[in-house]
Amino acid sequence: MDTPRVFDEAELRGRAERARTLMDERGIDALLVTGDFSAGLNYYYFSGHQPRDYQLNYSRPHCMVLPREGEPFLYVYNVNEDNARDQSWVKEIVAYNPPFDGAALAAELERRGFGRARIGAELGTDQRVAMPAAAYAALVAGLPGATFVDAGDLLWQLRMRKSDAELAYIRAADHINGEAHRLAMARLRPGDSEVDVARAYGMALVEAGAVRPPYGQILIVSEAKSRALGHRSRMLGPLEQFRLGDGDLLFVDSGAVVEGYWGEFNRMGVVGEPSPAKVRHHDAIREIIRRSIDEALVPGRTFREILQDMVGFALELGYTREHLAQYVGPPYFHLCHGIGLTSSEPPFVRMDSDEVLAEGMVLSVEAYLREDGVTFGSEEDVVITADGCEVFSATDPGLFRIGESA
Repeated sequence: MDTPRVFDEAELRGRAERARTLMDERGIDALLVTGDFSAGLNYYYFSGHQPRDYQLNYSRPHCMVLPREGEPFLYVYNVNEDNARDQSWVKEIVAYNPPFDGAALAAELERRGFGRARIGAELGTDQRVAMPAAAYAALVAGLPGATFVDAGDLLWQLRMRKSDAELAYIRAADHINGEAHRLAMARLRPGDSEVDVARAYGMALVEAGAVRPPYGQILIVSEAKSRALGHRSRMLGPLEQFRLGDGDLLFVDSGAVVEGYWGEFNRMGVVGEPSPAKVRHHDAIREIIRRSIDEALVPGRTFREILQDMVGFALELGYTREHLAQYVGPPYFHLCHGIGLTSSEPPFVRMDSDEVLAEGMVLSVEAYLREDGVTFGSEEDVVITADGCEVFSATDPGLFRIGESA
């Protein structure tokens, strides 16, 4: 029986052809993309082969070389050769035995006529070459007549706008994450520790349908921890000593992965009856997100314009620019970020960017307010459509009540 493919050949060949158009504009002769057993990313995006099903290892890369003209080839760790043949549309596959040798890959490229080529590699913003640094140095040294150039902007130009097939996986991941929030929050009880919270979320993600639960994505910040450490959003934990007490807020940012694609968003809960101030601040951050989705996120607008609107919504609710200092002044934090093959990736919607919002971009729309010693946050995942956006996440219902039944 043939192994089912995550993406059909037409989808993957279409990505390659769009890449070739951009390669031609930039004078790139070949595109080298990589992935390892931690994450396939660009290698998976182009080849359709996801190597992450065997072990977590950062030193045994899988590579795809896409020429501007002619057929591509894969260069893979030998244990994955058969999987690559089953899953990828690429017909020519070269297998190697570990350890990976950059000089050997250089020799293969030389043999194929790329000894004097301009080779695009994953060298830029939010990219990485998935091989040991010494191996990459040996690859470059082994091709003294070639030039390695940054292809990061090319890769993001392709990956930022999702196809219908990609959107289906993100939508499914968001559904799992929404169910996990609902299930886990309903099962928590006063006196639970942050470790108990992590366990509840891990089990809920699996129960909701996650095959590969991304435990590293479960960020937990309890008000008990913030109070004890004197820091409103300390990203530590989960830690056993911090336990949920009466009136305490709980912030959880979690996510799920479906066929390599992420859905992730945060939710907040409270033990017992929240104070009116806590409800007011959380409702405010939810309103900022809702108005951003309804009014600001329109294709063709610049990121600067969108941020100005989002900040304006907060000011209308009575907050000050000091509350929003990280968004309105350097070094400028984002209020929205992309999601796809990673849980946070370009585009980043920031005040210092005149990049333009485009149809097909998938954004995690998030905002935070720090007040009364607590960080209040809300987040929704959306895809930009022709005239606005569609929400993928289950809309933030307000503060979950910990200790009450679902």
